[in-house]
Order: sequence, then structure tokens, then C-alpha cells
Amino acid sequence: MKMIKSFVRPEKAEDVLDALMEKGYAAVTKASVLGRGKQKGLKVGDTYYDEIPKELIMIVVEDKDVDKVTKIIVDTAKTGKEGRYGDGKIFLTEVEKAITISSGAEGL
Repeated sequence: MKMIKSFVRPEKAEDVLDALMEKGYAAVTKASVLGRGKQKGLKVGDTYYDEIPKELIMIVVEDKDVDKVTKIIVDTAKTGKEGRYGDGKIFLTEVEKAITISSGAEGL
């Protein structure tokens, strides 16, 4: 299993969630976060914004579904055909085990 953590523009988050749901990936966690990437913030006029709002979308999937889910996220979160600086980032990590609290069952 893999955990996919994607940081996307706030205006793209619902589109990503809808696309995942449409393809059968309903179990996700979403959180509003602040941070900065390689751009080190954003300057608008005389004002410097050190932290940029993003939405964190986390989903755990079987290994066989990783490429499909990351493609859904990239295709949906990208701004325009070419994408733009600040569209976000995806991180993948190994998940050793998943346990459902109510039943104690292991697995997704």
C-alpha cells in the first residue's frame, strides 16, 4: 500500500476530490495547510507572503492503483494544459499496515 499526499491549489481541491470519487476512490482526507515550495513565498507589490495556502489531499491505495490515482490528481490539479508554477506537489510513502478502528480488521 502507498499513501499519496498531494498539495494542490485551494481552487483545485474540490475538482480533485470529485475526480477521485468519480473513478471510485472515495476514501480521502483533506486539510487546509500553509507553506511554501521552491518559490520561497510570493511577493505582490510591496507585500511578501511567506506562507501560501494549499489543500493537502491524502489517500491510501493499493500499489496497483498508484499510477492511476497520481494521474487523476496531476491531470485535475494542473492549471491549464501546461501547468503553472505553484500547482503543487505529490509525495508517495509506503504504508506498512492499515487497521480499521471499529472492527480491528487489517487492510483497506
